Amino acid sequence: MICKSPLSIAMLLLVGSTVLAQTKTAPPAVKSPAKPAPVATPAKPAPQTPGAVAPAVPAAFVKPNRPLPAITSLAFSPDGKKIAVGTYGEAALYDATTFAQLGVFKGVEDSVRALAFHPDSIQLAVGSGQPGLSGKTVIWNTSGQSSISFPNQFDTVESLSFRKDGKSLIAGANDNRVRFIPDVSAPTGPSLDSHNGRVQAVAFSPKNDYIFVSGAMDKIVKVWDVKKVRNVINFDQSEAGITGLVFLDNGDQFVGSSLDGKLYWWGVGYDGAKDSYNGYHFRTIGAHEGGVYCLARSEKSNRMITGGPDHSICIWDINNGGQIRAFREASKQPFYAAALSPDGKIAVGGGREGLVFIWDIDANKLLMTFAPPATSSASSASGKKK
Repeated sequence: MICKSPLSIAMLLLVGSTVLAQTKTAPPAVKSPAKPAPVATPAKPAPQTPGAVAPAVPAAFVKPNRPLPAITSLAFSPDGKKIAVGTYGEAALYDATTFAQLGVFKGVEDSVRALAFHPDSIQLAVGSGQPGLSGKTVIWNTSGQSSISFPNQFDTVESLSFRKDGKSLIAGANDNRVRFIPDVSAPTGPSLDSHNGRVQAVAFSPKNDYIFVSGAMDKIVKVWDVKKVRNVINFDQSEAGITGLVFLDNGDQFVGSSLDGKLYWWGVGYDGAKDSYNGYHFRTIGAHEGGVYCLARSEKSNRMITGGPDHSICIWDINNGGQIRAFREASKQPFYAAALSPDGKIAVGGGREGLVFIWDIDANKLLMTFAPPATSSASSASGKKK
């Protein structure tokens, strides 16, 4: 999941450096999908099937009479049981059914700018840092309330991604670097200095030992060979900085979001005999006016989610680019973070307003709104090392 703090978003919009990068063009390894499916009109809730239980109607929500820090990152656990919420000074954990608070991690610097669950749904990677001074990555054990710290970077950590088997981790930071941790049990690894702009997005291919990708404010998406840790392809089609990256299930194709308001589909092919890669771009669609601030996908469905400054959260088909739903009525403020449940049925969004919004996608209905941290007896972790 990709998130941006208010300060980070403001700074991103001021960055306009242009870097030329070479993109190898080759016919797609798979047949390119047809035109995006028609945009769905979220006018009426989807009809309830016989015997189905209608979503509970939330009680009237009263916004707290206190300043609320922005929601800067969100993530669903792979088992769908927990939601992690990042804000200023802490990451809070909630039950995804009751929305009761389960724990709070305070071992962060400034705002939580990135969250990523380990495949075990217990460990949570938390990225933060002091702008222009430091970048911090910590893995919080949400059951034991302990944590492991990784080598610091020179600016805020903006994006995190675990390998599918949980063995490796990558982190993108505003120091223009990508930190690659081959083995999270031994938290050391190379700092890759290849971008000419702040790295806002990273993602592992679901194919282990294949590739990972990084995107930055230099408008470039870089493809990396995992085994040799080398840059093998550069994509330069975006007209503005890259803010998010998610892979399709095939592990060869992926989607990138940009501050130009568009979503881009790219693909990678590999020739084992020659040990060479080729890349291709096969779709672009408009997504949000003013830019796409966040991008995430569900673990087990074909749905992905975006948010932006146009006060909307949108759900898309990751395979054909069709819009499934658009939620625009909940907030009048920009959305900085969004996440989907693993089955793709529940959407979560948050941003400048400091509130977390939860929707039932198929029913086209707002289920819950709350302001973290909720009053509870939740346990708290301060960042104690193992």
